[in-house]
Amino acid sequence: MKKVSLGILAILSTLNFNGCASDASGESPIKIEIRQQYDSLFHSYFPEIIITSVVDKLKINDVIVNKGNCKYRTIMQIVPSKLTFGKQLGVPLNWDCKVLKIDVKTDQGDWTVNF
Repeated sequence: MKKVSLGILAILSTLNFNGCASDASGESPIKIEIRQQYDSLFHSYFPEIIITSVVDKLKINDVIVNKGNCKYRTIMQIVPSKLTFGKQLGVPLNWDCKVLKIDVKTDQGDWTVNF
């Protein structure tokens, strides 16, 4: 059973989960993905949100996951962050987080993604 579970996790870790951001003001300046990352120290997987800028200048002021119920996995300050076109911001989350909703607050509007 353990081999089957590890095999399934390995397959899932290679998949990207994409969501569509929306706002009434127009096209989103970001692309959002969720990837499963492996923590070799604790031998477990955890979700990481990858935010990619699709505009030349972007400031990400806040990232709120599941209405604040999912916490960041790092003690480093992640936001605010400035991105240029094609640059990414990785937001690692605690292993027990099942991402259902992501709110990203930027200098170009607030964007919500539901999975």
